Amino acid sequence: MENLKVKMEEQLKEIDRLITKSNKTLERLKDIPNKKIIVSKSNGSTQYYWVDWKTKERKYVSVSEKRLLRNVAQRDYEEVVNRKLCSLKSTLEKFINKYDIDEIYAVYNKMSEGKKALVTPIEEVDEVYIKKWLNDTYDPMGFMDNTEFYSNNGVRVRSKSELIIANLLEQYEIPYKYERPIQLRGLGNVRPDFICLNKRERKEFVWEHFGMMDNGEYANKNISKLNMYQQNGYYLGENMIASFETSQKPISSKNIKTLIEQHLQ
Repeated sequence: MENLKVKMEEQLKEIDRLITKSNKTLERLKDIPNKKIIVSKSNGSTQYYWVDWKTKERKYVSVSEKRLLRNVAQRDYEEVVNRKLCSLKSTLEKFINKYDIDEIYAVYNKMSEGKKALVTPIEEVDEVYIKKWLNDTYDPMGFMDNTEFYSNNGVRVRSKSELIIANLLEQYEIPYKYERPIQLRGLGNVRPDFICLNKRERKEFVWEHFGMMDNGEYANKNISKLNMYQQNGYYLGENMIASFETSQKPISSKNIKTLIEQHLQ
């Protein structure tokens, strides 16, 4: 079950931004006369009138008052929007304070082991889900050379760059499978460098690292591969991550950390 609290907190920040923006506009328009506008149609054209609050009498808005007309309309709009934004903010803040999806998992987690054995939880707790995800078995590719790069958790990879990625994934406690095969229509069986799991969203990301992008033949081959990924429903930033390097621009640990934090946490 996806934990939506982070998204709601992001929405709250966006509402705060809009309230600040609206408040600035209202401050700028605070000295605008308290007039009421009536809009009517006549012979297909739009006409604007000032209306007296007490007598309800109408007065046609002259050309010289067009700027004032716009300011009054803008102020009226901002006041309504501002009230709605403040109401939304209050409602969302109260909801976020009470929202804790982990309470659902806590019901099962707090049970004794004996009772757990009798119960099927409404949804697998994270630990069980991750364990099943990692237990997916597949035949690894062999290693043809004598280079031995092992991650901190003992996973063997093919290059120093992949070692950096693997170690950072492990540092961030991101579950991953190294070179697990998948089928791409039009390309057949391929082995992405990593298939990673965003635990919070329970969502898989394919991660490919392209290490010789200044080699023309290599670059052309892998641009075609990226296109094939896209044709099979893998899109960068959505369910796929790609990192790049050249002989002059080696892999950056900082960039790898940013990719992990943006997509896998």
